[in-house]
Amino acid sequence: MEQTQQQAVDTQSAAPAAANPAIPATMRAAWFEKYGAPEDVVSVRTIPTPTPGPGEVLVKVAASSVNALDWHYTTGLPMFSRPALGLRRPNRTIPGADAAGIVVAIGEGVTRHAVGDEVFGEIDGGGFAEYALAPEDWWLPKPDGVTHEQATTLGVAAETALQGLRDWGGLREGQRVLIAGASGGVGSFAVPLAKILGASHVTAVCSTGNVEAALARGADRVVDYTREDVRSLGDTFDVFFDNAGTLSLREARRLLNRDGTYVSVTSPKTKWLKPLPRMLAIPIQFAFASQSAPAFRIASRNTDDIAWLAEQVASGRLEPLIEQRWSLEDAPEVLRRQGEFHARGKSLVIP
Repeated sequence: MEQTQQQAVDTQSAAPAAANPAIPATMRAAWFEKYGAPEDVVSVRTIPTPTPGPGEVLVKVAASSVNALDWHYTTGLPMFSRPALGLRRPNRTIPGADAAGIVVAIGEGVTRHAVGDEVFGEIDGGGFAEYALAPEDWWLPKPDGVTHEQATTLGVAAETALQGLRDWGGLREGQRVLIAGASGGVGSFAVPLAKILGASHVTAVCSTGNVEAALARGADRVVDYTREDVRSLGDTFDVFFDNAGTLSLREARRLLNRDGTYVSVTSPKTKWLKPLPRMLAIPIQFAFASQSAPAFRIASRNTDDIAWLAEQVASGRLEPLIEQRWSLEDAPEVLRRQGEFHARGKSLVIP
């Protein structure tokens, strides 16, 4: 009853998104106002369709991809990240950091896009909705030969893999790469991107159910961590892209060549502090080592990188691994599953 009343209030207070009468005054969106388990705090509501201001573009969403980032914003965990997520309330109220769709309205001064253009991009939340609003320079033209579903995967996770290997890891042609956590959103991109960037050999670490997928994505060798210990291989690598964080930093160093590079992009989490202790320990552990390790990083929005990734998809060199497609009503469940951190490839929300 309370939700129905809220929907009525939202509908009455809504204003048209633009002069275009084809754009409805309201839209459906996954919504949360407080931190908590996704199944407890996220619901689908009817809210006003946003109106583009100067320099903004309104897009009818065709697909939005799911990221661990969405789970963090929904739960507010771990607690030490609250200054970035929102101290008392979440900074974002609609999940979805990646979206793709068709431009339906533009604000004053917009020159990069026009109504009817097919676009995609990384945005500051809002993808789990029928319409999403973002500055014009956050949206990129969708290349021919790339579907909306493929395009929406090329934001947070793909950028993390690309920037982690190329920029933080300094991956060069002919190097040997170890990728731990090779099956999730980030890992499923890291394996083929390592090969595209010139790696001569890629060893992927994942569970039994993901071995074939890792091989199909270009891994030269796959270690099933449920049956084999990567520490027992007797092998070392030029770049260790750690998308799992389950090995100690001492163990990680032993898997590197003398001048190898360790790149950490995630690790197991707890409610309060983890992975903060590991983040702080990385520069200390490698301070006097012959190997190097950049500080724990989070990928930054880079439209040039996203455009490059789209070019790889359009050329057939890169194929996003899409695990499941969910409806908007399934948003609480897909976010709950994302929090288990055992995804295979990318999941999508289709409004």
